[in-house]
Amino acid sequence: MSRVRYFLLVPVVLLALISLHVVSPVASAQNIEPAVIAIVEIQSIMRDAAASKSIKAQIEGKRTEYQAEISSEEARLRELEQELARQRSVLSPEAYAKRRKEFEGDVAAVQRIVVDRRRELDQAYAGGVRQLQFELSNIIAEIAAERGITLVVPEAQTLFVDKSLRISREVLQRLDERMPDMTLEFELN
Repeated sequence: MSRVRYFLLVPVVLLALISLHVVSPVASAQNIEPAVIAIVEIQSIMRDAAASKSIKAQIEGKRTEYQAEISSEEARLRELEQELARQRSVLSPEAYAKRRKEFEGDVAAVQRIVVDRRRELDQAYAGGVRQLQFELSNIIAEIAAERGITLVVPEAQTLFVDKSLRISREVLQRLDERMPDMTLEFELN
């Protein structure tokens, strides 16, 4: 009988000891420092930053250059196709089939160039935006550390914001100072 009481008493004592060391959620919440919040307008910073404008200008410049290259290739292909159509009645079926196959190879090559150029533009743009976002994150972290900010929220996630909580102008100013422009790499990876 004493063994039964011992086995019943041990869990009760352990539970009592554990409950003394467990802090209630309310008590622990009262020890937490209040959050210092800041709001940042990521989309407007990404749109207005000097480096972002540089990225867009470089992409548009390369796109124009590539479009001129592709247009000249398309004109060359149209001339080849017209010449091939004129020679169809003169050439033997075998010679015509051979030239037609060469022409189709040229068309496929130009199509590959178009795909490669588009991919090159996409990769250059993505690389530039990645660099810009990385620097933007570093600047936000610096400002947060300087001001003791514990929570930075994108403006898109808020309904109402007091203007004193916004740090977007300072972030944009520092970003423009550090990255007045950006040189993109136009190479396929």
